[in-house]
Amino acid sequence: MADAPLHTRETLLLRLRDSADDASWAEFAEIYTPLMYAYCQKRELRREDIADIVQEVMRSVSLALKGFDYDPQKGKFKGWLFTSLRHAIGNHFRKAAKRPMTVNETRMVEMIENVPDPRESDDWELDYQRQLLAWAVEKIKPEFSPRIWCAFEQTAIKGRAPDEVADELEMTKGALAVAKHRVTQRLKEKAESVDAERWEGEMLARVQHPRDSGDLL
Repeated sequence: MADAPLHTRETLLLRLRDSADDASWAEFAEIYTPLMYAYCQKRELRREDIADIVQEVMRSVSLALKGFDYDPQKGKFKGWLFTSLRHAIGNHFRKAAKRPMTVNETRMVEMIENVPDPRESDDWELDYQRQLLAWAVEKIKPEFSPRIWCAFEQTAIKGRAPDEVADELEMTKGALAVAKHRVTQRLKEKAESVDAERWEGEMLARVQHPRDSGDLL
């Protein structure tokens, strides 16, 4: 696993080459740890096993990032992380083979030894989108007044009609549009600090078409 290629966009991962950059490592953990936990929980792994598996993956990330050089032609980090997580699950249960494995654990090891089902990769990608967008929303929300945030949330996320929201907030439609634009731009900036390509693709479309984004937040 340590020899697997590791490449993604510049931004967060390049900052992680500095092992003393505690702020960037905390940011990384906030985004990716819930993603890995969710993957394991969906497969009904035990809490203590999940903790060990995620810790092992984080160790692998730390080792892989030493001397890391960004090359956009050789793949993306979240794909490497997906592969690393599956390998860590298999390794964890193979090491624990001295104790009887449950039916679910046996099935999990057998699954890991096979090529991932495309649906599994698709689910990972969607969960990544959800996690990144939710993280960015949580981070930027304190930067705005409750009124500005409400204007954005009600229109961009909940998909309510601007006229209706403007009346409730006692704002003009122009002011409402400005409020939504300000928050959307800041959300874009925050998401781009981790994965600019992902934001420019599916996530921006989801904010612009809120009825498709209700399951992301």
